[in-house]
Amino acid sequence: MTTFKEYRNEINKIFARYIHHGFVDYYSCRRLSGEMINLVIEATKELSFRGEYKELFDLVNKGFLKWSKTDKDDSDGETQDFTYFVNKAWDVIYEANNSNISHKKMYEWFEKHLDGSLIDYMEDSVYEYITHHFSELDLLKRKFSFFNQKIDEALKDKKDYYHEFQITRCQENLLFVMADMKEPITEIRKYALSIKSSSVKETMAKIEHLYGNMDEVIAIYEDLAAEEENRGYPLENWHLKLMEVYKESGDSDKYKKELRAALKINVGDKELWEDYKSYYSKEEWSRESEEIISEIDPGDYNAYSWYEIEKRYDLMIAALENTFFSDKLKVYEGKLKPLYPERCITLLIKDTENMASQANNRKAYIRVVKNLAWIKKYPEGDKKAEELADKFRSIYKQKSAFMEEISKFKSLLDKPK
Repeated sequence: MTTFKEYRNEINKIFARYIHHGFVDYYSCRRLSGEMINLVIEATKELSFRGEYKELFDLVNKGFLKWSKTDKDDSDGETQDFTYFVNKAWDVIYEANNSNISHKKMYEWFEKHLDGSLIDYMEDSVYEYITHHFSELDLLKRKFSFFNQKIDEALKDKKDYYHEFQITRCQENLLFVMADMKEPITEIRKYALSIKSSSVKETMAKIEHLYGNMDEVIAIYEDLAAEEENRGYPLENWHLKLMEVYKESGDSDKYKKELRAALKINVGDKELWEDYKSYYSKEEWSRESEEIISEIDPGDYNAYSWYEIEKRYDLMIAALENTFFSDKLKVYEGKLKPLYPERCITLLIKDTENMASQANNRKAYIRVVKNLAWIKKYPEGDKKAEELADKFRSIYKQKSAFMEEISKFKSLLDKPK
């Protein structure tokens, strides 16, 4: 059995292992994250089993604050990973609502530490947590006052992006608090109109859903979906959210319409393709799939999975000729090579020539030679590869490292089979 004190001491030891000269480097940060996540998972199970919820809260918060204060290279998302498991621990404590660490005491700790001392993502997570927890009336009133206070402070010191962000963040959080307080939806809508935020529409969609106003939800989603279509790529995939609404309501015609729209900005999504395909007979699908494919950019990297489903290898090779991706040729070569050997080798030759013209170090020269070896595997490949190697020896003869790699390749060609 590990005691609270032992867990607390272990946090200090873990950080001490990876902090060097006041900093946790890129490689150490992943290990730091792994050890801290394991500690939080283990402590959450053991301390909650023993009913030591206050100790668990103190422990994970110690790790949370120490992580925030530590300078580190967390560019692989270690802060997000660690914060996720801290949130999971908070959930266990919140659901227990133990007398030693009540919701009120939890809330007071969160509010106290939203003083600007937490690093950005961790501060965001605390704001998010208190917004969507603590629904007791007295705590809702405290949240209402707290968010208004933060807005007033930011308005007085409105000097940079953070303060602009803080204003809109707290304003949107207030919308959720107003909803939890069962304020009239008209008042919530009125307040939302004053918020200058790109995400306020999404927030209002969630609140309208809570109030059961599905027509309003649909109107907001349609507006957001139109904006997304204008961008030409999905960020939140509003058509998918509309699909969920119509699926829930049983409106299959509107579901199908949104599914078709979703295909346009989710090129290559196999699940959506198969779903849409299920609405058509074989003959109907032949026409409909052609129409969808005609809308795809000929060089779209994502379309290959749809071509594979439909066995449209003619479209695949044409797409490669439009924009060549060597990884796509490798994936689908088993199908393309028997059907279009000349077109495949032509693509490889062109790609190899482009690679050679840009190569300026041994690593790049080796990649060129690997392409020559790839060309060898095609009909007439030995001859084509040798001709290309001779061409490179003539053009790039002043690049000694390149010539060394070409010579190695040539020696392999000259070996008797």
